[in-house]
Amino acid sequence: MSDEQRTPVERSVLVLGAAPEAGWVSEALHDRGYRVAWVPGDEAAPDNAAAGIDRHDGWRLARLDGRVGAFRAGMVDEDGRHETLTASAVVVAVGNRRAVSWERLGVSPADPGVMTVPQARRLLDAPRETGPAYPHRQQTILVALDLGGDTAKETATEALFLARDLRARWNSEVLVLYRNLQVDTSDLEALTRHMREEGVVFCRYEEPTLEATEQGVAFTYVEGTLLGQILIVPEDVFPREDTPALAKALGLRVGEDGYFQEVNIRQYRPGLSERKGIYYAGRCHMDADPATLRADAFRAAADVDALLGRGYLTPEAIRAEVDSAKCARCLTCVRTCPHGAVDVVTRDGVTAAWVEPLACWGCGACVANCPVQAIDLLGLETPAWASRLSEGIAAS
Repeated sequence: MSDEQRTPVERSVLVLGAAPEAGWVSEALHDRGYRVAWVPGDEAAPDNAAAGIDRHDGWRLARLDGRVGAFRAGMVDEDGRHETLTASAVVVAVGNRRAVSWERLGVSPADPGVMTVPQARRLLDAPRETGPAYPHRQQTILVALDLGGDTAKETATEALFLARDLRARWNSEVLVLYRNLQVDTSDLEALTRHMREEGVVFCRYEEPTLEATEQGVAFTYVEGTLLGQILIVPEDVFPREDTPALAKALGLRVGEDGYFQEVNIRQYRPGLSERKGIYYAGRCHMDADPATLRADAFRAAADVDALLGRGYLTPEAIRAEVDSAKCARCLTCVRTCPHGAVDVVTRDGVTAAWVEPLACWGCGACVANCPVQAIDLLGLETPAWASRLSEGIAAS
C-alpha cells in the first residue's frame, strides 16, 4: 500500500448513550490510548468514567456530518446551545427501554401478590433491622417467564438471578415457570444448573391459566395447579422511543423490529453499521444476557481499534469511482448507496457525483443503478469465464 493511499486519522471516538455498555466501551478505548468523547444524552450515566474521558452530560446528537476518519457531530443541550465534536469513529450504545405489558400477561399490578422483577429485587435488598423472620420465608414464590410471548434474554436472566437469591436468602419455595427457556450461553447454562442444585424448581408449560385471589395466584397448566403467595414477572424490552430520530441524525436505518439495523449489504458482522466507522454496542442492537452484553461492548472497542489503531485509513481494494464527464447528476447513486458514501460535489469546476474512497465498501449498488453507466468498480478483475463470454458475444 503506497503512502499516497494512506489518510492519517486521529485516534478519537464519539460514544453515544448512557447504557452500561457505553461506559465499558469508553473505558476500553481510553485504556488503549484513544481520545474519547462520551455523550450520555438526557439520562443519567454510570458515574465511573476514568479520568481523561471527556463527558458531555446533558447534550444530545442533532446531526452527524463527514465520514469515517473525519466525523463532525453537531450537538445541542437542553438550553438550546450548540457545539461541534470531531471524531474518527462513532459507537452507538444507547441501550433500550423497559416496560411491562400487563394486558398480555393475564394479571394486573393491582392484584395482590403480583410484582415485577425490579420491585421484588428492591424488596429483597431493602435493609431491615434484626427482628422477626422475613414475612416471606417459607412462602411459595412463582417467577413466571414467557407469559404472552418469549421473555427477552436480558430480563429473563435478571429474573433467574432473582429466583436464585430468593431461594437462598428467604428460604422460600421458588418455582420458575417457563415456555422457552433460552440458555444458549455457557453462563446461562451454568446458572440454571446451579439453581436446580440449590433447590429452585423449573416448570415448563404450554397454555396456562392465571387467577389472582386474596390467597395468592393460581397457575394452572398441564401438570396441575400451582398456588403461590407471590407472582413475579420480568419486564419487557423495547427499542428506545428516540431511536428513529437518532438513526436519522446518524444517517442509519432501523430494522423492522425498531432496533438499529446491523445487516450490512456487503458483509454481516455483529455491531457493524452500514456506514464505515459507526458501530453498535449492546442493547441498542441485540438481546443478550449481561455477560454477552459486556463482551459485545469490548467487541465494539476492538472493532474501533482495528479500524483506527494504525493511525491511518486506506480505501477498500475494490471501490466505486464516478466518471464525472458521464454523470447526469440525477442523484440515483446518492439515494442508492446504503453506506452514505456518495455526494454530488463540485471539483475542478465540474459538478458531479463523488464517491468518498474511505467510506465506500465496494458493494456495487451505485454501479448497478446508475442509469448512464457513469460508475465503475476499481480493482475488480473480470473473471476469465466472463471475459470469454464477452468475447463470444462480440464475435457473434
